[in-house]
Order: sequence, then structure tokens, then C-alpha cells
Amino acid sequence: MEDLRRRIVTDTGLEVNARALASLVGDKRVMRPDIEVAGAAATALDVPLDDIFDVRVVPDAVAANGEGDGTGAGEWDPLDPERSRRLDDLRTLRDERDLDEEESAELQSLVDEVGHAIIEQGIQEIAHARGLPAERVRVEIMEAAARSSAAWHALQNNPARMAEEVRAAKERRRARRKAG
Repeated sequence: MEDLRRRIVTDTGLEVNARALASLVGDKRVMRPDIEVAGAAATALDVPLDDIFDVRVVPDAVAANGEGDGTGAGEWDPLDPERSRRLDDLRTLRDERDLDEEESAELQSLVDEVGHAIIEQGIQEIAHARGLPAERVRVEIMEAAARSSAAWHALQNNPARMAEEVRAAKERRRARRKAG
């Protein structure tokens, strides 16, 4: 990650907050990404921005909360308004200074709660769409995640293979661009 941060600074001149960059890396769902950092990462990696994100709309949640009208009223939020505001406040505060232990614990608790709700919503949607019990979908997802994690760790431990996979992915993207 430090290498990517240096590349962003070198390629774009943007001084990247390590926390903002870290929020974009990994297997966790990103709820409110820093688009400037994501754009700089895409530039440094020589990939289009849509290679950085896999955007998915949660239609049942939007329908349950009202259609999107540009006011944010259609955005699904598993937290009540007060706790959602508190989450936003803590994230803003974290970007301004280090949080104390209590604030850090509260932020982590709220983030965990949102993450669990998002995952459960996704499981329910997949189960409904496939006509399967939610528990079966949950097991399938956990198995797929374990396979993905093992593959990622294997790549991380083999820099030559990682470089080859990155090269191959870039080549596939170039081919798609030419075809499209």
C-alpha cells in the first residue's frame, strides 16, 4: 500500500491520506469512498476508475426507503438517523485527528453494524433471487470468500505471479476496450 501511495504522489501530485487509501484496499465494502483518492489510484495504476469499484445497487432497500430523488432519501441506511449522523461525524473527525480509544471503539462498532446489515441484505437478496434458503447462500459465500482469500494470499506471496496476473488483467481490459 505504501508503494501505491508513493506512486499516487509521484504520478498525480496528490498527497494521499494513508487512511483514505487504506479504506479503498481490501475485501471490505466501501460505503463512502474518497473519489479523489480513488481517481488518483486509478491514474497511478493505469486503470479506469470502474476497475477500482464494483458498484451495486440494492433495489429492495431503495424501494423500501423511497425512490432516489437526489436528496438522499432513497439511500438505504441500516442505522437510524442519529447513529448514521454519529458515524459520519466520527469518520470526519478521524480524518482530522486520531480518535481516542472510546471514539475508535464506537466507530468500529458502527462500521461493523453497517457491514453486517449490508452483508445480510445481500444474502437475503441472493437467496430470494435463487429460491434458496439464506443459510445455504451464507455457506456458499463463506466458502467462496475462503477460496478467494487463499488465492489472494498465494498471489501476495509470489510477486512474479502477481505481476503476471496484473499484466494479464491489463491486457484483457485493453482487448475489451478495442472490442467495445
